[in-house]
Amino acid sequence: MMQGMYPNGFLNPDDRKCSVQSLLFGHRIKPQQTRYEYLVEFLQVAMARKRITNSGDDSIKTDMFPVSDALADHQLEYKPISNMGLKRFIFFENSRLDTKSQIDKKAYNKCLEIMKECIEIENTQISEKDSIFILQNILYGFSIENAGRSWFNKNLLPICPEVLFPESLARKKYREKVDIDSEEVDSSFDFNSYTYMARGGEVYYLHILHAINSAEQEAKERLEHQIKRMLSSIPQLSEISKFIQTEWETGMNYDASDIRDYDVKKRIGAIPLEYSYRDSHSLSEIMCFLDNRIQPMEKLNLLSYGIVLQLFRMHITTAAKGSSTQGSAWVIDVCEPIKKEHAEIRKLASNCYNKNEESVTKYIDIGIDYYYCDSTPEEKDKMRKDADKDSNKIIRKLGKNMGMIIPITGTGMRFTLSEEIIKFLVMALVPPSSKVTYDHFLDMLYDHFEIVISPEHYAKAAEEGKVGPQTNVTFLQENKNDFAQKLKNCGFLRDLSDATAIVENPYEKEED
Repeated sequence: MMQGMYPNGFLNPDDRKCSVQSLLFGHRIKPQQTRYEYLVEFLQVAMARKRITNSGDDSIKTDMFPVSDALADHQLEYKPISNMGLKRFIFFENSRLDTKSQIDKKAYNKCLEIMKECIEIENTQISEKDSIFILQNILYGFSIENAGRSWFNKNLLPICPEVLFPESLARKKYREKVDIDSEEVDSSFDFNSYTYMARGGEVYYLHILHAINSAEQEAKERLEHQIKRMLSSIPQLSEISKFIQTEWETGMNYDASDIRDYDVKKRIGAIPLEYSYRDSHSLSEIMCFLDNRIQPMEKLNLLSYGIVLQLFRMHITTAAKGSSTQGSAWVIDVCEPIKKEHAEIRKLASNCYNKNEESVTKYIDIGIDYYYCDSTPEEKDKMRKDADKDSNKIIRKLGKNMGMIIPITGTGMRFTLSEEIIKFLVMALVPPSSKVTYDHFLDMLYDHFEIVISPEHYAKAAEEGKVGPQTNVTFLQENKNDFAQKLKNCGFLRDLSDATAIVENPYEKEED
C-alpha cells in the first residue's frame, strides 16, 4: 500500500513518535500555519545553507536544491540566518507586552542608540527619532497578518533574503539570565520548536527537491535563478535590512562570522513518495509562474496561493489513490447564484467535495491499521481525530481563507476559484505572452489539477474513476460559460468567434 518516504527511513512508526498524518501526508502540516508562512518557510529552506547528515559528505551545500543520490536515504539539515537584531528592531514595539523580557527591552533600546549614532540627517526637519520610526515602519509595512503574537514569532513577507526569519521561541525565565554584553542576546532562543512555521513549507520544499533530483540539470539552474531574481526584485529593502543588522552586530562587537554560525540548525522531515506522481507538474508550474513579470508584491501573494493549491492537490489525490475511492476530482462551482442551473451545479460540486473528505478519512483509517495495528481502539480514535484536524480541517480552513471553498459558514461546502487562484493558474500553465484555446486551457486544468468545470471533463473524470457516476451533467455547460466570463473579467480571455475563444497570458517574460 505505502510506497515509503523521502528521505527514506526518517519517519519510523516503530518509535511511536510519528503521527499517522505525518506518515501519510508529510511531516508535518498543522492548522496554525498561514498561507504566507508556507511561502516564507519554503523560501527560507531554499535560501539556507544545507548539509546531508550522516552521508559521509559533511560539506555545506550553498545551492538551493542540491542534487545527490544520498538525499534519498539521509536527512537534510539546513541553517537559516536568524537576524534577530533586525527582527527585534522591526517587531519589538508592535507585539505583546506580556512576552517582552527585560533583556530584550535593553537590547531594543541599545539597538535604537546604535542606529542613532550611525544615521546622518541633513534635513533639519527630520529628527533621529523620526528617521528610525520611518525605517521601522517601511519594513513593518510588509508584516504578515499575525496579530497577538510575540515579537519573536512575527514575520514579514519574503521581500528579500534578509527577512526570511526562522521561527524562534523565547523562554522568558531563561532570557532574564542573559547578559546584555553576551552573544546570547540573539542566540539563546529555541529555533527548533514548530508552532506557526509548522513545516508546511518544508513539505513543499521536499516535493520540489525530489522533482529537481529527477529532472534535467537545466531545471535546477533555471528555478534557482528565478527564485534569486524574485527575492532581489526590491534591492533597496535588502540594503536597508543589511544595514540595520550589520550596524547592530558591529555595535554589539559580535564577530561577523560567529554570529551567523550560532546553532540554528533545523532538520527537514519527510514526505510520502506518493507525491512524486506530481513532480513534473509542480516543477513546470512554479517555473512557468516565476517567469511572469508582475509587481513583486503581487507575485509573492499569488505564489503563496499556488503553493497551498499544489499541496491540496497532492494531499487529496494521494488519499483517493491510497483508499481506492472516487474522490480526487474537484468539481468547481463558478456559476452565479441567480441562475436556475446553479442549484444542480451546487449540489454536484458539494457531493464531490464530500467525496474528497471521505477519501481522506478512509485513507487515514487505512494508515492507522497499517502503521498502528496494535494500538487500542481509544488510541486509534485519538489518532483519527488528530489526523482529521491536520488534514481535512486544514483544507477547510485554508481553502475558505483563500476563497477556494464556499460557503464560509453553513452546509454545502464546495470548491470554487477566486480571482487570485485563477491568476495563478493562468500564469502557471500558460507561458508569458502566450495563448491557448479555451478548451485546451480546460484540458490543462484537468490534467494538472483534476479540476472539472465542463460536462466533457466530468465525463472524463467519471471514466477514470475520479468522481461518482452521473448520467446527465449538461447543466455544467452553464458552469463552463460562466468560467469563461470570469476569465474575461480578469483580462485573460478573448473571443475570436462564436465558437472559439482563447486564454491569453498578457504578462511579459522576466528578463534573465
